[in-house]
Amino acid sequence: MKMQCKSCHTELAKHAKVCPKCGAKVKKEAYKNTKVMAIFGVCLTFLGGLLPFVQDVDPTNNVAKIKTDSIEIAYSFMNIQQPIYWYLFMLALVVSIILIAIKKEKISIISTAVAAVIFGVAFFASPYLEYTTSKKPFILHNLTDLLADPQVYAIGLGVYVIVIGVIIAIAGCFFDILKHFKKEIKVDPRYLSNSLNKNVWAKMRNFRWFYLMFLPVLIMVLLFNYWPMLGVRFAFTDYKIANPYYVGIKHFVGMATKDVFFWNAFRNTIILSVTKLILNTGAAVIISLLLNEISNLTFKKTVQTIVYLPHFMSWVVVASLFRLILSPDASGLVSSLFVKFNFFATFNDVPFFLGSTKYWTGTFFVINVWKDTGWGTILFLATLSGISPELYEAAQIDGANRWSRMKFITIPALMNTIITVFILNLAKVMKIFESVFVLKNDAVDPVANVIQTYIYDKTFRAGQVNYGYTTAVGLFNSLIGVVLVLGCDYASKKVRGRGIV
Repeated sequence: MKMQCKSCHTELAKHAKVCPKCGAKVKKEAYKNTKVMAIFGVCLTFLGGLLPFVQDVDPTNNVAKIKTDSIEIAYSFMNIQQPIYWYLFMLALVVSIILIAIKKEKISIISTAVAAVIFGVAFFASPYLEYTTSKKPFILHNLTDLLADPQVYAIGLGVYVIVIGVIIAIAGCFFDILKHFKKEIKVDPRYLSNSLNKNVWAKMRNFRWFYLMFLPVLIMVLLFNYWPMLGVRFAFTDYKIANPYYVGIKHFVGMATKDVFFWNAFRNTIILSVTKLILNTGAAVIISLLLNEISNLTFKKTVQTIVYLPHFMSWVVVASLFRLILSPDASGLVSSLFVKFNFFATFNDVPFFLGSTKYWTGTFFVINVWKDTGWGTILFLATLSGISPELYEAAQIDGANRWSRMKFITIPALMNTIITVFILNLAKVMKIFESVFVLKNDAVDPVANVIQTYIYDKTFRAGQVNYGYTTAVGLFNSLIGVVLVLGCDYASKKVRGRGIV
């Protein structure tokens, strides 16, 4: 008896694996979800590689006084004699993530195990370097010497995190937790013959020339976007140009418990970014509704052009322009109007809106609305143009006035676009820099300093720069950004049925 294709019922040869007509596999494998639990374990293992392997448990004893800038002594991948272990460990974990992403979870167990072996060799066999202030640049310590006195040194947090991470990474290859949250794809296999029915290697071979064309771009991205990410290790060191030495999570602890300027910058980042997002979105919606009500096409296009133009101006030009307009002397347009209409008696009484903590925040929002609102109206106007005129005609016949038509037809039609725009922009709230940097000055730092300008000032304007600390602050900012992006991606899938990427 001959076999038949389950998709198109074409008769197949005895040992056929693919239907010659529709391309469906004879024994179709179920489409597998990515093993996110395994990826989580790999990421946890990588994090453990940044944490201490051996930790000083008594920072008040004399041994800890070898350091001058650190309150503790810690040892990890950052200060072993052969740093190549760190790169091999990280490379093995990257390979694991790639294998999991292409649905080769069982093979990823090998690379994860290799990473664990590299960690074991580095942990037990490689001497640890302790940087000192004496004539000798460093002192070598073996693991047995460090752990000989349990009153001084103990196993660090990184060891436990790596062990737990490796276990989760390997065990996660056998568990598909996404199946409880995703519905099974029920599509005729003939329509999936060019995607799900072909494995990764077959697709890569089929599109090999496209991959070859993409190779120069990939190399550039790796060199300029991913290779600098290796510098994340300096967040766990006191950075010295000649000899950066490992201090564990000292910077993160200090950032969370002692640095009031950091938390002030964090609060300003949230306040400025979220408020700016709400105001810009609201202003764009209002202007779009007003433009939509204009019947004269020539006047409408003229207004649109005027509103769009500020978006194409550089923030440097915008800042210079408003510093001239808001100048508190006779050369300032606003101050001249205030004095002319007797709001203030003399120019000495006029405040400098960009130099006062009382007025800077409001001025910043006004400038941002002026510059970015016009560009934000494009999506809303496109949505408004897609509303059927028949709806308005039917409502007008039923006696609805202009406000009622806007309330019950226009605004509900815009809500999905408003939510989508808000979600997409919410993922970028931690990236605010340029607009604040060109408008702020030292006088308004308490209300204007955000995380990225704080990092810039600490790195390039401070007297004694600790690159390790500023790297730690940047890493924290990036982690918050990742959480926001993932949250917005999830919200986007719920609202519009697909993610933000």
